[in-house]
Amino acid sequence: MSDGIKGYRLKAYALKAVCAAIEVMGRLFVFNLSTPEIGREELDIRYGKDNPRKQSLDVFVPAGKPPFPVLVYVHGSGFHVMDKKSYRRIARCFARRGYLVVSINYRLAPGCGYPGQVTDVSRAIRWAYDHAADYGGDNTRMFLAGDSAGAQFSAIYATTLGDPGLQEGLAVVDPIPPQCLRGLLLFYGVYDFATVVHTGFPFGRLLTRGFLGEEGEERTRREEAASPARHVDADYPPAYITAGGWDPLCSESVAFDRLLSEVGVTHRTRIFPRTAKYLDGNHGFLNIPFSPCSRMAMREAMEFLDGLCG
Repeated sequence: MSDGIKGYRLKAYALKAVCAAIEVMGRLFVFNLSTPEIGREELDIRYGKDNPRKQSLDVFVPAGKPPFPVLVYVHGSGFHVMDKKSYRRIARCFARRGYLVVSINYRLAPGCGYPGQVTDVSRAIRWAYDHAADYGGDNTRMFLAGDSAGAQFSAIYATTLGDPGLQEGLAVVDPIPPQCLRGLLLFYGVYDFATVVHTGFPFGRLLTRGFLGEEGEERTRREEAASPARHVDADYPPAYITAGGWDPLCSESVAFDRLLSEVGVTHRTRIFPRTAKYLDGNHGFLNIPFSPCSRMAMREAMEFLDGLCG
């Protein structure tokens, strides 16, 4: 193992330890506050064989009458941290709205990066497609949602549908039929790896290093393949995009909004301005239930989904 790899791993595991402690406290006292009642839930269902905890998912079933549209939620992570347990409130909110929600985990860096994380996400989406009917879901009306790295995974998966070459390059397994993916919810995501390292996002180079690997020709190829902005065309699904102006990654959402407009993709974008009124508009606001940005983004995201289901 080279000194560069050793140095990266030491820093990555130190960051993971600090973030894990913060996440546990957040989960206990903030993230899952005011969780609504729903029909039922099934937790920690395995979809893979390599890592029982990380290759697992939760299913949240609405209380209403099926069939339900299906929403697969991919949690944020910086490719290194977080867990679906911190997203139970968010998942239940969408289930309360009438969506069958499948909230997924995936393996994390440094143990797993490109393309294994994309493969995990694709397997979980396929699981949701194959098993939706078991929970009253309608797999002809599927949606993907995610925040931060989860938005990147959702956005890039959508570009691979109907593109066998990209599916092979990203190691996407058993993609769902393109016509079944009706739309996307993208919360403060990463859409172009050539620009994200210049945003000033904390530990940005370390986090992208864990996913894409060391600098070089292979890293450049991976950046190209894994950047949703490089592959969008007019057939891209409708999308709701949001980010806060205080978030260093906000420029990624602004640029992606511009790109979708240029190619003619139906979308709605909410960029919270960098003002005193929206001081909560920083990275991760969706996990804060009392955040005005979170409440507005959740409401608009649900309205966007409802419009696509109508």
